[in-house]
Amino acid sequence: MRFLLSNDDGVHAPGLLALAQALSTIGEVVVVAPSEEQSGCASSLSVSKPLYAHQLPSGFVAVNGSPVDCIYLALHELYRDTDFDCIVTGINSGANLGQDVLFSGTFGAALTAQIFGIPAIATSLVGGGVKGKKAGKRRGQEDASHYKVAAEEIAKLIRETAILSMCKSLPYHVLNVNIPDVHSSAEIKGRKVTMLGHAQIARPVHHMVDPRGRDAYWLSLRKRKNAHAASVLHDEEGDETTQLPDRQALNPLYQQTYEVAGVMTDDKAVAENYISLSPVRLHHAPKAALETLSSLAL
Repeated sequence: MRFLLSNDDGVHAPGLLALAQALSTIGEVVVVAPSEEQSGCASSLSVSKPLYAHQLPSGFVAVNGSPVDCIYLALHELYRDTDFDCIVTGINSGANLGQDVLFSGTFGAALTAQIFGIPAIATSLVGGGVKGKKAGKRRGQEDASHYKVAAEEIAKLIRETAILSMCKSLPYHVLNVNIPDVHSSAEIKGRKVTMLGHAQIARPVHHMVDPRGRDAYWLSLRKRKNAHAASVLHDEEGDETTQLPDRQALNPLYQQTYEVAGVMTDDKAVAENYISLSPVRLHHAPKAALETLSSLAL
């Protein structure tokens, strides 16, 4: 079994290392990843600059581009004569739940893989302990042991289930996997097939003034702690935020259309310490939408 790995946290990220080590116990592993962090780049493809690849002492290949660039370059040039059984991206530092997959470079790389007919799994480690403050750790100092737990769970999923065969039978799909941030596998209750949820963003844009007096803006995907909270909210830092504008509310019609009886949303599953497995298909034209639009007098 051959695996191609990439991520958006960069070639030196602990999640990528843990994933490579775990999957190397069940197959051959090739790693092609960005030389620097590329979080939030979605499906960005570099078409206006050249790419450079160099192999590190670890055997990993670093590319001066996006996660999609890495997959594209690996499949069509660097390893064009290699048949990969699966492309796995991650392990992302932080959750990729609900609508966040639209912005995630980890998910974007997996999405590119399935365009070329290769089963793709995007993996993420959920929880404030990943990039947040926890047990005296400073922000950004990830606990490598938590990635090890997550990586072992991904390896078990592939080794002990028919998940790859199922992925092959679902063309143009990505399996989006989110793993709870726990100290040991014993804390994980199991796996749940889920659908993407929808969480409102606490503060989409942070406005600030830089040292030269210029307006600056920091975009954020940080979610509300409580979806049913009152109009005054608090973000993860405890700062008060304003009431969310109506444009962020989930349209009731949208909710009715996409709710599936008996299926948990990804955010609820990981909150209950389950591994969330969400099949996501973005490249398609839904039959209902085609029928609705066809009824218009154009």
